Amino acid sequence: MTEISRRSVLRALGITGGALATGLPLAACGGNGAGGGAGGGSKNASFMTWDTTSGTPLYNVAENWAKGAGKTIDIQSVPGDDYDTKLRTVLSSGAAPTVIRINDDYVRGYYAEGSLLDLRPYLEKDGIKPDDYFPVAYNFAKQPDGAHAAWPIMTNPGILICNTDAFAEAGVELPPKDWADSGWTWDDFVEAAKKLTKPNGERWGALVFPDTSLETVFPVSNGGDGIYSKDATRFALAEPQGAEAIQWVADLALKHKVHPDFATVTAGRQTPNWALSQLGTGKVAMVLSLTSGIPYLRKNAKVKWDIFPTPMKVNRTTVNTLTVLAVPKASKDPDAAWDFLKYCAGADAAKLLAESRGFMPVAKSSASLFVADDKAPANLAMVTQALGNAVNENFSRYIERARTVYRPVLDDVWSGKKSAEEALGSVKPKVEDVLAGKG
Repeated sequence: MTEISRRSVLRALGITGGALATGLPLAACGGNGAGGGAGGGSKNASFMTWDTTSGTPLYNVAENWAKGAGKTIDIQSVPGDDYDTKLRTVLSSGAAPTVIRINDDYVRGYYAEGSLLDLRPYLEKDGIKPDDYFPVAYNFAKQPDGAHAAWPIMTNPGILICNTDAFAEAGVELPPKDWADSGWTWDDFVEAAKKLTKPNGERWGALVFPDTSLETVFPVSNGGDGIYSKDATRFALAEPQGAEAIQWVADLALKHKVHPDFATVTAGRQTPNWALSQLGTGKVAMVLSLTSGIPYLRKNAKVKWDIFPTPMKVNRTTVNTLTVLAVPKASKDPDAAWDFLKYCAGADAAKLLAESRGFMPVAKSSASLFVADDKAPANLAMVTQALGNAVNENFSRYIERARTVYRPVLDDVWSGKKSAEEALGSVKPKVEDVLAGKG
């Protein structure tokens, strides 16, 4: 199965806008409020991002910073599917933006290539305290040489979303609400899915493998390292804990018949938010998702739903993804860029970013913003627990290439043509050559 673009998910959830909006000027209104120490550089700043159009939370944050910093900011918004290609072109052109948004998967690669500024001097100068931030966010940007190559502003952990109407109808007990509760194992998940499934595709018990976060969630919960080893030299997905986890996911459809088959998923995923819509319309009882799925369901779900911990085997661990900003090494005004990054992770921006209920800002104090309201999910506070039990993917500078090698063979696993051990094992040497820079 080819990779589902996380940006296409974000675009449909209101965090992004969708249309090309290159060069939208935000007029500065002066003052020393938000921007504070924007420095003595140019009165103009540029921010290259994807799908960030007027009215989206990140656009509003950028606008507020510009007003406080006394600057005009030019938002260069590129369609998400074209973003990485465009970013590489711009960074190599000698006309780098002041600040950029960057795919969290590729920070290590861009830094290793020499494209990103080390932010350590700014962190030290401003007395940034690591303990004020969720560790899974703050530690993400640290590089092997100690550099701090980027600055996350929002977190997005993996969760399980359940159609509580379906659980009530089937007489199935809901999963625990507390991440630390015992039980809710892989076996419990399968048994619940069997009871929740209705014949002839009327309702599926679970929908898991459209979401590529499964490649980390289940292998790590099985005691493995995830997709790659912690030092990013081994293809851990092909090792016993990883292959067993992938096979367990595939068997939800192939063996247990509680999950849509590969052909159904392949056809459905051509539609934005297909997996979430299956839960929201009652066609599915449980969906593996990131918290970024919450805004869509708050707006569109026709059934009652809530969020719960992912099932465990060796441990209960989930994945975290991030919205990340960085300063190009060739930025003409790095002081202003840092001021913008710092503002985006601050209290004023956090209030705007948390309104979606799908993205937790990176400061620990933001947990107070994630409380239930009159809309689902009632268990919203569990997002903080998820972050405390989340890991980031183990990154390599070469993962863009590595993915093109191993992702295609997953199709054979999901469709039952090969076992996970066979399919992943067949590409393990090549993936590890790529990770070593030989591919």
